[in-house]
Parts: sequence; structure tokens; C-alpha cells
Amino acid sequence: MSTQITVEHDFFESVDEIQEDIRKHSLYGGKDEFDAQPSGGTPLHWHAIGLYVYITDGKFRFQDPATGTIHECVKGTRFVIPERALHIEEEHHGYKGYVGLTREVFPEPFVRDPAELKDLAPLEA
Repeated sequence: MSTQITVEHDFFESVDEIQEDIRKHSLYGGKDEFDAQPSGGTPLHWHAIGLYVYITDGKFRFQDPATGTIHECVKGTRFVIPERALHIEEEHHGYKGYVGLTREVFPEPFVRDPAELKDLAPLEA
């Protein structure tokens, strides 16, 4: 399974397109818009779940340490952060969107320390 992060700007124009993409990828959740509050950012981390995020308002910025790219995600952007993909959340002033999840059960803790990755078995394709 790939841990490559993808970002696609101007990916959607409507909530119907978001919902169709969530169905197409057999994702969980994504029925209701979320409202992310402002954040000072989160240092290098990963999640034990894959996230398909669709931005509908505001701006979310994150860094992909694999490429060094800082992605600025605005309305119409879909970004995919696969399970176990390391990334850095930049400071933001809040944003809204929808999220499709690759697992039905949301693993806790959500934010994981990079050191934990070395002890895990590889993901299957």
C-alpha cells in the first residue's frame, strides 16, 4: 500500500461530487461537513487510518516531508493522506470540509508519533 500523499486542486465543485467520490472509493463517513477550528499546527505525525479530505471553505496547509512540499488546500481541493503517511500540519485559521475514511472504526490516538512506525509490520497492498 502506498503512503504517497496526493493533492488535487479544483477537484470538485459541489457536495454531490464529493459524495460520489466517497462512494467511488468505498470510504466511510463523509456525510456531514466538519468545521476545523484554528490550530497552531501539529509537528511530524501519522494516522492509523487513510483520509480523503475535501475542502469547502477556508485554507488548510500541510507539509509532505517526503517531498518537502507545503500544500495550500482551498475550496475545491481534495487531498489524500494514506494510512501511515508522515506529514506536518501547518498553522491555520480554520477551514471546513468533508472527510472520507478508509476504516469504519476510527483508531485512537488519532495523532501518532513517528517513532511508532519502526515497530509496525508493513502494510499489505
